[in-house]
Amino acid sequence: MVLEVITISVRKEPAYCSTANPRMTLSGQVIHGAGGYNYRTISLDSRYKIDSFAMNEIENGYKYISKGYPFFIDLTDESYKLLFNKFYGIDSNQQQMSFESGIRRFLYSRRFEFRECF
Repeated sequence: MVLEVITISVRKEPAYCSTANPRMTLSGQVIHGAGGYNYRTISLDSRYKIDSFAMNEIENGYKYISKGYPFFIDLTDESYKLLFNKFYGIDSNQQQMSFESGIRRFLYSRRFEFRECF
């Protein structure tokens, strides 16, 4: 199986997020949020580097991508900029994947906004 490499650049630094919702009482005491979990988000840019082979792979797999399944992302080539080299997440806009194209070239770019999944 051939895996296509989409060259990316880190658009924003990774963010650390939480779903815990602490609250403050009238006396100023903080009550920790019950439950919740911590996760990371990352924004990646691919600028005019997605060629026809990669676009065909995305088109063939879109039946599953559009259902919102998370997928593994290998960030080994970018790991010197990040604190990690593997990421399991979901793109925030998988149901409407739009690409920007170069004039008279079959090269596309896209911004990916990933949220970590467990």
